[in-house]
Amino acid sequence: MHPLALKRFYSWSIFLLFVGFYLAYSEIYWSALGIPILFFGAALFLFSFDKIMLFIAFCTPLSLKVMFGNSGINLPDEPLMFILLMLFIIKSFENGMDKDFYKHPLTFAVIFNLFWILVTTLTSTMPFISFKFFLARLWCTVFGFFWGALLFKDFKKIKQFLFAFGLGLSILVFYSTIRHAKTGFTDDKVWAMMNPFMDDHTVYGAVCSIVATFGFVLAFYKRKTLYFYERIIAFYIGICALTGVVLSYSRAAWLSVIFALLFYLVLKLKISFRNLAIGLAVVVGIALIFNDEIYQNIRLNKASSGKSLQGDIKSISNVKTDESNVERLNRWESGWRMFQAKPLLGFGPGTYMFKYSPYQRAHEMTSISSTQGTMGGIHSEYFGPAVESGIVGLISLILLFGTFISINMKTYYQTKNQEIKMLSLAILLGLMTYFFHGLMNNFIDQDKAAVIFWLMMGMTVALSIRQKKELTKTA
Repeated sequence: MHPLALKRFYSWSIFLLFVGFYLAYSEIYWSALGIPILFFGAALFLFSFDKIMLFIAFCTPLSLKVMFGNSGINLPDEPLMFILLMLFIIKSFENGMDKDFYKHPLTFAVIFNLFWILVTTLTSTMPFISFKFFLARLWCTVFGFFWGALLFKDFKKIKQFLFAFGLGLSILVFYSTIRHAKTGFTDDKVWAMMNPFMDDHTVYGAVCSIVATFGFVLAFYKRKTLYFYERIIAFYIGICALTGVVLSYSRAAWLSVIFALLFYLVLKLKISFRNLAIGLAVVVGIALIFNDEIYQNIRLNKASSGKSLQGDIKSISNVKTDESNVERLNRWESGWRMFQAKPLLGFGPGTYMFKYSPYQRAHEMTSISSTQGTMGGIHSEYFGPAVESGIVGLISLILLFGTFISINMKTYYQTKNQEIKMLSLAILLGLMTYFFHGLMNNFIDQDKAAVIFWLMMGMTVALSIRQKKELTKTA
């Protein structure tokens, strides 16, 4: 055994022994069960570190929220990620920094985003709420991105983690589908079919979209990149997740998968990231210039959701009679007024749902509007940071997403290693579904989406560094 590992083993053993004595002396007898569990967990961290990370990835879709008063924590994944956060801090002091990792552009983008969240946590209008938000973001990021990028130096482990998360999700899909079948697959109670594991059908649809996309990329990529049994696992995961997408009745989830397919055509045409960014900027600019005309056209749309797939798709732009769309506009209008009130630092991370009520207008509210801060957030991954962390918060998020896309496109275009090409394509298309979904919902603060999101960010850095080293060898 490595001397450092042995030292840690004895340190944990002595610590847990003293804890056990104290709990027994205090007549807290449940410790007889708790101490062995803690000891087993410590052993896993010390001797099978990658296994505990795989365990977290598998369990995340199936984690349960346990409430303590007004606060809640997801078990078992969040406590384990918190421990990993502590271990990462210790490891950073003991072993120093990986230069290739910390010099990487995506690492800079992640650190800048975390730094600005911390800054606006300190200036928050609700510091305790913002601190909880920052802490949850930090342990998810450290687990998926910082630990992930180090673990994925062996890029063959990337498949293991994608499969672990996907297999965990497949169990949830079976559970939700069976419950849904008992209702005749009606859409009126679809939001509750995945309870208690996920809050509602929209986050379920978003996560299933990510998993379905990378599952099918791995399953149908060129031969000799996967063993046959790996291809079967990938296909199984893809089918299960696609079933989840369809039965989520989430319009954004359906469209996000279509968007990923369209983006694949962009890659096949070998359009550069620079040209892609310019094209997107032009589209956004035109939309802003003609926003009144666009609104006047879509306000005539009265298509209703829940009637058919065609009707559901058409109803996405119905801002006249579709109540969920009208409520989303209400949240955005409220958010815009909040942004105007605090454009630089915002109201603080995680505070929107508690602060937007006074910024609503009676004529914009719907029957599902709330004045109690109990009915969800702003429904936009892009607008949320602008309101809660100011204009710099929005810039940091766009920088993060843009860097991720740029790095993966570069890796996909340049590598001659077919396995790296396959993985970069799966990761890129998988998160492209989320970037699209983020236009209408925000889930990066929930562990179900955050874990796979940050894992794929870490995978991106590992593949990019590996690709650069291979290019250097062949130069």
